[in-house]
Amino acid sequence: MTLLLFVLGLAGLIFGAELFLKAVDRFGLKWGVSPMVMGLTVVAFATGAPELAISLKAAMNDSADLVLGNIIGSNIANILLILGVSGLITPLHIKQSIVRIDVPIVIAMSIGLYVLALDGVLSPMDGGILLMGLVAYSIFTFFQVRKNKVDISELYEQEEEVQLASGACFYAKNVGILLVGLALIVQGANWMVGSAVTIAQLLGMSELVVGLTIVSVGTSLPEVATSMSAARRGNADIAVANVLGSNIYNVLLTLGLTIVVAPGVLEVSRNALILDMPFMIAVAVGCVPIFLAGFDLNRKDAFLFLFYYAAYLIYLVLEATGSEYLGWIEKGFFFGVLPLTLCYMFSRLIREGLTGLRSAGRN
Repeated sequence: MTLLLFVLGLAGLIFGAELFLKAVDRFGLKWGVSPMVMGLTVVAFATGAPELAISLKAAMNDSADLVLGNIIGSNIANILLILGVSGLITPLHIKQSIVRIDVPIVIAMSIGLYVLALDGVLSPMDGGILLMGLVAYSIFTFFQVRKNKVDISELYEQEEEVQLASGACFYAKNVGILLVGLALIVQGANWMVGSAVTIAQLLGMSELVVGLTIVSVGTSLPEVATSMSAARRGNADIAVANVLGSNIYNVLLTLGLTIVVAPGVLEVSRNALILDMPFMIAVAVGCVPIFLAGFDLNRKDAFLFLFYYAAYLIYLVLEATGSEYLGWIEKGFFFGVLPLTLCYMFSRLIREGLTGLRSAGRN
């Protein structure tokens, strides 16, 4: 019964998020903004709705580790899993503005969260700081929207229903879809959080590990579907911006709001401080040299992202089960995999730089 509730909850989250995304996406089309800004705002917010529902419910159930595991695990999965899968479908072109503005925001936000958590707790005051960061980011994106207004008449021709619906009819229909999607998300969160805690107890795994693995992957599926669809259509703007925007909303909105409304402070486990949060920061920082190298994410980069995500999940499971091979894996990572990764990243940067210099010389 527990497993059935988990599956039903996950299905409710995914289907509800799809309806929610469909409604807000139509609002975005109606108002007319660029694909990149859409990905950073309405698409990221819609696909991040499951994380918000899960975290609020977990906080009310006094499951702090599940809250943090959900947020941190989702942010890691968004970059390594979603960009990895999307990059395997087709190489993703990265806009310079994403490297200059959005990636640094994600890095700064991740480091800021780590600093707030260093004392071992996240208090309502910390939540207020995160929400103030959300206000600042919202003001920034507001000016981005005004600056990136585009003519979307062609998009309306592709979306027949949006073209036919107008005025009060358009808003009544899509507000209804949005509310149905939101109701499914909330109910799905209720079932999923309850069953996830039960599964954690049955398997002898901590709530943090369950949040970092099962729940975070489950709640990231809407982002996976959206980014994969965007990649297939060749729309890298939405695929990449959806991931970065979702990471920003996960911390500033989801975690910030959860901390404020939680009945007390959220305790931060030692494992989250020494492994999971630093890894989340490292993943964000690692995007910089890869994105700078030719301003694209090729299939080799995508494979590297997926390899690291698989390795991270395997490490979490082995750590939770107290495997005797954990020490060897740690040594192999720090003395083998990590140096090779750094060599690959910097060699790509040098290669792309030399290619750019040769092109400039020919011109």
